[in-house]
Amino acid sequence: MVFLAATKSCLRLLSRVLMCAIRKRRVEAVSHNDSSNLLAAIGGVGRYSAADVATIASVDPLLRNCLLVVLFILLGACFSAAEMALVSLRPTQIEELAGRGGAGRTVKRLTADSNQFLSAVQVGVTIAGFFSASFGAAQIAPALAPALSALGVGRAAAASIAFVVVTLLIAYLSVVVGELVPKRIAMQSAQTVALLVARPLAAITTALRPVIWLLGVSTNALLRGLGCNPAAREESVGLGELRALVQAQESLGAEERRMVLDLLEVGERTVAEAMTPRTEVEFVGANLSVAQARASLAGLEHSRYPVRRGRDDDDVVGYVHLRDLIAPADDSLTVGALARELLLLPASVPMVSALSQMRAARAHIALVVDEYGGTDGIVTLEDLVEEFAGQIADEYDREEPAVVRRGDAVVIGGLATRAEVARALGRELPAGPFDTLGGFMMLELGRMPRADDVVAWDGLRLRVVAMDGRRVDRVEVVSARKRRDT
Repeated sequence: MVFLAATKSCLRLLSRVLMCAIRKRRVEAVSHNDSSNLLAAIGGVGRYSAADVATIASVDPLLRNCLLVVLFILLGACFSAAEMALVSLRPTQIEELAGRGGAGRTVKRLTADSNQFLSAVQVGVTIAGFFSASFGAAQIAPALAPALSALGVGRAAAASIAFVVVTLLIAYLSVVVGELVPKRIAMQSAQTVALLVARPLAAITTALRPVIWLLGVSTNALLRGLGCNPAAREESVGLGELRALVQAQESLGAEERRMVLDLLEVGERTVAEAMTPRTEVEFVGANLSVAQARASLAGLEHSRYPVRRGRDDDDVVGYVHLRDLIAPADDSLTVGALARELLLLPASVPMVSALSQMRAARAHIALVVDEYGGTDGIVTLEDLVEEFAGQIADEYDREEPAVVRRGDAVVIGGLATRAEVARALGRELPAGPFDTLGGFMMLELGRMPRADDVVAWDGLRLRVVAMDGRRVDRVEVVSARKRRDT
């Protein structure tokens, strides 16, 4: 507020002094030429046409210098707008402009080597700022000093005040008119401004090529002296930055934002986080007859089942579809004879790659194997799609939801993956040799968990609610602070 008030006062004072100086010079000019125009000169500055301004500028050095200062500030504004417009363009926008031809291709050529046009812009801004400041300090300030003296200010003080006032005014105009306003306009209309400035800036860049080369060599030498690599480039946008951009995008709804964030996270996750572990898989014996298999699978809810030899889950020979068991050519056939080839996927393969492989193989189910060739579990096309689009429930799903909220507590399934735990609790499990919440509980306890075992972690209290054999089935999570309060 103080700066604005002082600026307004300076502007009013400078305007008053300018009017006095111009009026004085007009009176002197008229007195030397034609006394009949004296009354018109004393009548005030008034409004001038473009021709009048040009005439006054040709005979009045003060006004001419003021116009030159404004011209250099506007020239600097053009360079500032050009810089902001070109650096604000996204790669997709640059390609779109290039497709239009003409100035669009020039935009692409300029942005292909940003060091070139940025150097040209910096030279232009520096020259414009130098000349605006030079004319202000060397030409306008001395011309204002006599006018200040006429207002009763001492000669020495008048020179100092004139210098300070002119410097502040030029600095203010340079910041507002030469920087902030053009850059704001360029940010709001980057493509339009880029097309307008592309060809002039390309010509200036070509004309200043020797200067730009000298600046580049000097800059690289200084960077090497500081231990930096002049050829180093900034890393591409990281996953964290993309998440922040999506979260800040107000045009997306809450559900759309959640789906996009889930898609970003999927790229970092592996099949092991989406698979059904071998302990939860229903296998069918290869030696069973079709009739026996139909009877054993009648109460189950899936359409495809892996087929194993004997009782060895690591010896899987393929999978069988229920349709193969409903109307076989011969009921005496064994399941092994009907088994189809099963796609094998390493547990460490990324989900995106797994989805591509399953689509290419037209496979709806795949066997997930560990580094030793043993069975880790199975993954279906639906499992992978759910990682992208969220839970897809059908009329046969009987599983309890992985996360259930009960007041201040959250009950999470022991097989919940790291990603599911992060979504439910808003924090990620620490790094360790486990993939599920149950594995984390087992690691923290250092033994096989039992019902009502408690683990304290990151301000939370995790309690084993139920076990399913040797596996953690459900875990209750509450805030440790709230637990103490109760």
